[in-house]
Amino acid sequence: MAPTTHQLLQPHMGIRLPTEVRASLLEMGTACNQAAVHLHQALTFTLQVESALETQRTDPRSSPLMWQVTGDLQVVADQYFEQAIIVLARASTVYAVYASQVAAAVASGESTPLPGSERISPSDVITAAGLYLPSVRFNEDDAEQQVVAEQNKTMTQTRQHLLDLITNQMQGTPSSSYDDIATVAAGNDGGESRLVAFPNALHTYASVLVWALGVFSGVSQEESGETNGR
Repeated sequence: MAPTTHQLLQPHMGIRLPTEVRASLLEMGTACNQAAVHLHQALTFTLQVESALETQRTDPRSSPLMWQVTGDLQVVADQYFEQAIIVLARASTVYAVYASQVAAAVASGESTPLPGSERISPSDVITAAGLYLPSVRFNEDDAEQQVVAEQNKTMTQTRQHLLDLITNQMQGTPSSSYDDIATVAAGNDGGESRLVAFPNALHTYASVLVWALGVFSGVSQEESGETNGR
């Protein structure tokens, strides 16, 4: 799945959330969208270089210098792509963990936490996803029962997709592979091939949580009709 951007917390949603909480969620979502755009650009660059290499393989007239340049570009493209995956993984980890904390507090009727000083790394989520991303459900006895049920279902599905990805596709890969772009720049990652699907799933789950938060933390009456679709 190609990286994509996600909707941010809308101005008319989540109006009961503290200002600092809303601002933090908005900033984190914006940062993740920016990282997703760069990851998409890195993927496009990689495909362009692969296309050039394929063309050269079928053209006996390609000069040694052309092969050299395209080979160098392939190295650059591969490094850029791996680094861009890490950038989104780091940003979406912060977003997903904090969104989980806020959503859990709202669902249980507790005070929402302010952004903490602790820095959670992708490797922390990979090794202890259940701890940092606990299951969240809103009360389905609410008057808007169907809306609550739909939001709960979406949160459950996107969280389970993330957990399944970690369990089934990331075994045997060092969890620290997503923590620091310097390992790619230095070539110290052993040729590690990182999964785009991991930061994508984190980003998606965070955005789903924040959308649900926006719905269940107060919506301006004049805009309430917009909360039924994304």
